[in-house]
Amino acid sequence: MTIMTFITAACVASTLSLVFIWFAEHPVEPIKLQVFATVLYLLFVGSSVYYYNLEQDKLHVSADLAEVEANYDESLLALEEQHADALAWQAIQIERDVTEKLEARLAVREDTMKDNLFQKVFDLEEVIKTQRTEMYALEDELREAHALNEQLESELAALQDDAVATADETDAFFEVYGSCTDLNAVYPDGVPLEHDAYLLSFDTDLDGIACGQSDTQ
Repeated sequence: MTIMTFITAACVASTLSLVFIWFAEHPVEPIKLQVFATVLYLLFVGSSVYYYNLEQDKLHVSADLAEVEANYDESLLALEEQHADALAWQAIQIERDVTEKLEARLAVREDTMKDNLFQKVFDLEEVIKTQRTEMYALEDELREAHALNEQLESELAALQDDAVATADETDAFFEVYGSCTDLNAVYPDGVPLEHDAYLLSFDTDLDGIACGQSDTQ
């Protein structure tokens, strides 16, 4: 209740008092006026005390409500801070877990790539060793072929020298020509292997015909 309510109540009580006095017997007995004044006074005092208590209760309730609202705001702020801290910690934990998983996957991938690279390098080295061995073998065969060719050339030269020497000693029995031009002058198609004039140096294509049409002149 407010002060305006109390004033309104007093005005109403005063009006009722005036009406009572106005319609009362004339003259009014003093005892009745005293009783009425006492009752009116008690009414005012009781109303004042009642309204004062109501105002005090309202103030206490308002204070308690303000305290409750303040406590609620503080609790809400604390909860929000705790929730924000929990969310921040959860975000940090999630980021840490994701980072660890990515690092683990990257490490596995790097290990796999390293293993594949090492295997490829090893295979390549094996191929290089194999090719190098084959190359060395081919070089050995080439050297052997060169040596054999030189040996054959030496033997052929020796045989030719022996044939020329033998032809010089037995001109009466063998025909000897110094070149294919001389031989073709007598034998235009060349001479076979069993002919006395056959020389291996004249049979360049090794077809058994010395100074033939396909032999190099």
